Amino acid sequence: KDLEENREQIEEFWLKPTPMKRMGQPEELQGAALYLASDASSFMTGHTMIIDGGYTIY
Repeated sequence: KDLEENREQIEEFWLKPTPMKRMGQPEELQGAALYLASDASSFMTGHTMIIDGGYTIY
């Protein structure tokens, strides 16, 4: 089936185990992106910043 035909089932599959129970919005990621692109992150190394609404808790 086409992706659009299954959109509700796909979203339910991903949102069910996500504590925030919603998809993230682009503006919710901009702070992290700006931080990583700025001089403020110059001492940051070897770290993975996970922004996923708590999905990886499970």
